[in-house]
Amino acid sequence: MSASEILTSETGLTLAASLFTTAWTFFKGQEWFRNSKNERVRKALEALEAGVEKTYDCYVSALKEASEDGKLTVAERRRARELARDAAIEFGRTQGIDVARELGGEYLDLWIERIVRKTKSAS
Repeated sequence: MSASEILTSETGLTLAASLFTTAWTFFKGQEWFRNSKNERVRKALEALEAGVEKTYDCYVSALKEASEDGKLTVAERRRARELARDAAIEFGRTQGIDVARELGGEYLDLWIERIVRKTKSAS
């Protein structure tokens, strides 16, 4: 039996269709996973932005008004980051997102600083 006879036989066509379907499913599955991951990261960033905004509204703005120079001390900034992180994690939970896992728990402070800088430059 030659290769062309095998490929045109019923068994050969079934095998080729199965291989094609498996490859198609694999590549579509990867695309779905990538899109799903991107969506989770986007939602985690939205939760972090909401946490920063809530912290500014509830904590930072009051401290700035009470301060003579309108600036926060190092300890107040540290506390503001903690509050923003906690608020973001809580908000993410309500959305079904683990903010620390999606963005990396050790990088949350860096993400918060980035959001704060972006917000300051926009105003």
